[in-house]
Amino acid sequence: MSAATILHSYLFAWLFVLGITLGSLANLMVQSLTTGRWVAPVRPAWIAAARMVPWVALLFIPVLLGVKVIYPWSDAHGRWLNVPFWAVRSVAYLAIWCLLAWGYLRADRRTIDPAAGGAPGARGWSAAGLIVYTFTVSLAAFDWIASLTPTWFSSGFGLVVGTGQMLSGAAFGVAVAGRNWGRTPMTPITPVVRRDFHDLGNLLLMYVLSWAYLAFTQFLIIWSENIPKEIHWYVRRLQTGWVSLGWIVVSLHFALPFLILLSRTAKRSPLFMGALAAALLVVHMIQVYWMVIPSVRPDAFSIAWSDAVALVVVAGIWLVLWRRALRVPREASLVSGVIHG
Repeated sequence: MSAATILHSYLFAWLFVLGITLGSLANLMVQSLTTGRWVAPVRPAWIAAARMVPWVALLFIPVLLGVKVIYPWSDAHGRWLNVPFWAVRSVAYLAIWCLLAWGYLRADRRTIDPAAGGAPGARGWSAAGLIVYTFTVSLAAFDWIASLTPTWFSSGFGLVVGTGQMLSGAAFGVAVAGRNWGRTPMTPITPVVRRDFHDLGNLLLMYVLSWAYLAFTQFLIIWSENIPKEIHWYVRRLQTGWVSLGWIVVSLHFALPFLILLSRTAKRSPLFMGALAAALLVVHMIQVYWMVIPSVRPDAFSIAWSDAVALVVVAGIWLVLWRRALRVPREASLVSGVIHG
């Protein structure tokens, strides 16, 4: 097993937990602006995930140190893709996201009724933060994922990645909320609870449709142009053994969830919604894998043992720290590198 294979596995696992973390923060900011009592079941999980931004930033260190092994352009001296400038940009993205999480969570402590929206300060951070989030995630998506195939580019790729992050954050929150309602003894599943989960189901449906629309539009434009330097990213995924994984993503990341989430009955069941959200999160992990790994193993479908090990280790560390963050009171301050909201 080469160092490159191990680091590529680590990059995939890190990008997956990064998506849940940033997606949770972005969903909190969306809710602060739009209001709605549907946030009640998922808000604790999202706040704890948003507190994880500094830890996820620290987990980027192996990628930063292994840049010359991970990325094929690292020996070149291009204007954009060169190691010093890439490293500066990467640290800047992470620092900006840490600042966004700190500022939002600090302002959110003054929120009295989350269902009525965030406090004025939280709404201000949200309005600016969502713009900054969209811009920085778009750049980071190119630097960290698309540049694994350095001659390929797509102006919509960052939006696909960002929407996927918000989908994964929403799915994580709903999965946690559904699991909580699956424990015994149980809080009664009242009409209010069913209504909240119905609204959360609509949120998931919106993200599933948005992701599918952006991903298909990107594919349609690039494939129809049929320019070799643009379509080769898809050729590696659709004309090799990786195509089977692509069909799994299309079927389970869009088609099946879309059909299920059209059902009012399904959306009003906390247990069912929790299970569906957990499944969506697993399929999103496969989708992240499909975006990353074929770029470095283009000839045929292959799974390295380091892929599973990296996912278990990185996700395990994230979950342990998330559970600690979940127990921190909202009034707590910044302690030991964890942002407390």
